[in-house]
Amino acid sequence: MKGVLPTIAIIGRPNVGKSSLFNLLLNERKSIVDEMEGVTRDINIGEFKTPFGRYFRIYDTAGYLEKGDQFNKLVQEKVKDAVEYADLILFMVDGREYHPIDEDLGRFLRRQEKPVLVVANKLDHKKLEDDLYDFYHLGFDDIIPFSVIHKRGLSGLYERLEDLFPENSGEEKVSDEVCVAIVGRPNVGKSMLVNTLLGYERSIVSEVPGTTRDSLDDLFLWKGRKVRLIDTAGLRRQSRVEDDIEYYSAVRTAQAIERADVVVQLLDVAEPVSHQDKHISETVIDKGRSLIFAFNKWDLLGLDEDGEENYRRMQELRKKILDEYPTFDYIPLEFISAKDAYKVNRLMELVFTVHESYHKRVPTPELNDWLKSEIRETDLDKPKSNLKIYYATQPLAAPPKFIIFINNFDHVRKDFPRFMEKRIREKFGFSGVPIRMFFKPKERDKKKKW
Repeated sequence: MKGVLPTIAIIGRPNVGKSSLFNLLLNERKSIVDEMEGVTRDINIGEFKTPFGRYFRIYDTAGYLEKGDQFNKLVQEKVKDAVEYADLILFMVDGREYHPIDEDLGRFLRRQEKPVLVVANKLDHKKLEDDLYDFYHLGFDDIIPFSVIHKRGLSGLYERLEDLFPENSGEEKVSDEVCVAIVGRPNVGKSMLVNTLLGYERSIVSEVPGTTRDSLDDLFLWKGRKVRLIDTAGLRRQSRVEDDIEYYSAVRTAQAIERADVVVQLLDVAEPVSHQDKHISETVIDKGRSLIFAFNKWDLLGLDEDGEENYRRMQELRKKILDEYPTFDYIPLEFISAKDAYKVNRLMELVFTVHESYHKRVPTPELNDWLKSEIRETDLDKPKSNLKIYYATQPLAAPPKFIIFINNFDHVRKDFPRFMEKRIREKFGFSGVPIRMFFKPKERDKKKKW
C-alpha cells in the first residue's frame, strides 16, 4: 500500500506526544491532542516537507497497548497495519520515564526488521537527558532527544531523515486531485464506505458510535484519477457534544468539509431522516461545498437488486426527501451498501460529475445570450414588473458565483432569486452545487438597454 513518497509511522504507548509530533511536522493541528489516553483511535495520514526539500507521508497511530478489550484489540490491529506499510518507524517514548510498555513495544518493533528511530520526547532541557541511556535497552542505536513543545531535536530529526532517504526526489504533490469528505451522523457507515473504496480496512469499523474521532485522509486512484478521501467523525448536535474530545472532533469535521470539493453525506436507510441530518446538509451548503446524498445500508432491506420493489422503494425515498426538504431538490441522491459495495461505483461516478459542475464556469457571452432570449423576453416583459436585467457574469467557480446587474433592488421580488437559480440549473446543470447569486444595480447611462 506504499505510495510514491517514503512512509513514516509514529508508534508509541498512549500519551507520549505522537499526535503533537504529527501536528508539528505538518505545521497544523490536524490530530486531536489531549491528556486523556487513547484519544487517537485510527490512523491519521498527512504529508510534510523537510527543510531539505524532501516530501514524506506520515502516519499518526493510536497508543499501543498489549492488552485490552475487544475494541482496543481492533485499534491495535490498525497500529500493526501502519507498521507494515511504513518504510521507517518513529518509536516515540516519554524520555523522562522508561516504561514496561516501551519494552514490550520495542520487542514487537525489532521483529518487524524495519529501520527505527527512537524519539525521546518531553526532554524540555538538556539536564533531562542524563537518564537517556536507559532507552538503549530497547535495542535501537538511533535515539533522538526531543521536545515537541520547544522543538528541541527537530533539526536533528530532519537530518536523520535526509540520511535514511537520500534518493527521495521530493516529488511534488499532484494538484489535480478530487477532495471528497464523507460525513454523517455517528454509525451510519462512513468508515465502512472508506474501507470499501480503498479495498482494505483503512478505518476502524465498530458498532460503537463515535469510533472515528479524527478526520482521516487517504489518497487513491479511481479510474486513473487521484482522489483524496476524508473520513470524518460523526457530527452530533451541539447539545450532545459531551467533552473536549467530541468538541475537537466536530471542529475537525467542519474543517474537513471546508477542505473538500465534494461532500458525500451518508443517511441510514433504516432510520428516518432527522433534523440532525438536515443540520449537517445545511452546514455543507453554508460552507459552499457541493453535496451528494447517499442512503447507506441498502442491504438491510433484503430486496432483489433488479426487482420492481427495489426500484419502488428508491423512488419512494426520493419523493420523501423532496417533500421534507424541497430546497435540496438540486442535490443528487444515490442508494448504496458500503458493506456489499452495492452501487459504490455509481456513487464515485456521481462524485466526479458533481466535481466537474462545482468547478464549472459559464462563459459570459453564453450566459448573456441565454439571459436575453430566455429570461428577459419571456419572464420580465410584463407590465407589472419594473425590473430590468442588463447583463450577468459568473466571476467565480467552486462554488459558482453569479452577479446580475439590474436597475433597482426594490424591483427584485422575494421569490426571484430562487426562480433565477432554478432556471440557471435547468440550462447549465450545477447538480449538487450551491449557487451564490448577487444582484447589483447598474449606474444609469444613456446607452440603449437590450
